[in-house]
Amino acid sequence: MIYFWSFLGWLWSQRRFFLVALVSAVVFFTWFFPFSDLSDLMTSVVARATNSQVYLQFESMDLHLIPTPAVSAKQVSIETPTLPALEAKWIKISPSWLNLLFNAWTIKKASSGDPEASAKLGTRIGLNFAAEGILGADVNIKIRPGANSEQGLERSKVSLFVENLDLSAAQKWYDLPAKISGQATLESTVQFVPGFGDQPEGNLELNISKFNMPASTLMVPYEGAMLPVNLPTLTLQNVVLRGHMAGGKLMIEEGTFGQKNDPISGRIKGQLSLRLANFNGQVQPQWGPYSLNVELNTSKAVEKEIGFAFLIFDSAKSPTSSGSHYLFQASGASFGPPPQISRINSF
Repeated sequence: MIYFWSFLGWLWSQRRFFLVALVSAVVFFTWFFPFSDLSDLMTSVVARATNSQVYLQFESMDLHLIPTPAVSAKQVSIETPTLPALEAKWIKISPSWLNLLFNAWTIKKASSGDPEASAKLGTRIGLNFAAEGILGADVNIKIRPGANSEQGLERSKVSLFVENLDLSAAQKWYDLPAKISGQATLESTVQFVPGFGDQPEGNLELNISKFNMPASTLMVPYEGAMLPVNLPTLTLQNVVLRGHMAGGKLMIEEGTFGQKNDPISGRIKGQLSLRLANFNGQVQPQWGPYSLNVELNTSKAVEKEIGFAFLIFDSAKSPTSSGSHYLFQASGASFGPPPQISRINSF
């Protein structure tokens, strides 16, 4: 036993040496390990894990220690069978080490197959994600534990910031009948229960600048038929939407589009039912009743070319020196059927 304690004493006396050796090994591993050679390995691992549904590729990978431990990759590409390829100039992922430390026991239980610990882990782990060049935008996502819901359920808190999103690039992800261009900035903070056992709660703000839609033809439902509508070139200097989500409802607190010199401008506010449901691992929105106050201004050129498209709002129309002014409330049980339009006196 005396030799054992003597050995421990010797280790303690050499603690500085071992600390320097450990730091040196970490630095050597970080600087000289060929992370770029992991590209093919990562592509293969992700493909197997997703049953060949997702292909991840990158040009190079690096490990960072300062200011916090993180992993980054350059020239990243993600491909799926159903969606266009998503590319980024670089991405950086940094876990919240403080959360990992405080939840070490939960991580251990989850790794052993404990379903309750696995569920808790989804709301207790923090993560920072940053990317440049995703659809032309800079993206920052911060995931942290959130406040418990009114029912006492643990929630995650996700803060999202998207700057300078290219609408023409984003359009590839949606089957839109007309081409659009412009830049969008989105800022949102949402708290939610994994699996959406309780509806999300949070705020969002969307800003679009220099919106442009070239002249095009849209098919618009009218009295049970699809009516082709030839739209002129539409430009809007700005679009702003601010809202709050809670209890399965989206409250639009401020919505403005266009300015006085634009062919179309106006304001919108109100609320609509929006519930998020989990179907076989996919989150799907469920739209319900809505009630929206709308103020719309159109120029004489717009009235001349597509005035018939506003016939549904005709009861709320007032002529002006520059065109027409509409002030109405649109409501309905769900989106799809024509809304009920009623004239109102004030916005």
